[in-house]
Amino acid sequence: MRIRVAKLEELAPKTRDRALSPRQLAVMQREEEIRKALLRLKSDEDVIALELDPAEKVPTMRASVKRVIANHRPETNMAIRGRSIYLSTGKMPGARRGRKPKAG
Repeated sequence: MRIRVAKLEELAPKTRDRALSPRQLAVMQREEEIRKALLRLKSDEDVIALELDPAEKVPTMRASVKRVIANHRPETNMAIRGRSIYLSTGKMPGARRGRKPKAG
């Protein structure tokens, strides 16, 4: 038997560096492209259109755009028309909020 003085660092679990999966890499790349597009918005009149490829799904892209907006530019507005996502820091036409008014 051997007795020695140990350090607390020896007890800490060791982290393993794992390679990112292709799916994780695709998500990171997509969100980086969206972040770069958001940086191009300078004034309230600027509008950026993200036109989706046929392979990209609208719900997936909407979730990615929402995540990037929440993390980087929360004042950005988003609108979806067909297979395009529009981003602007100003008010967007046709973006009603709230419920419909009651008929008199």
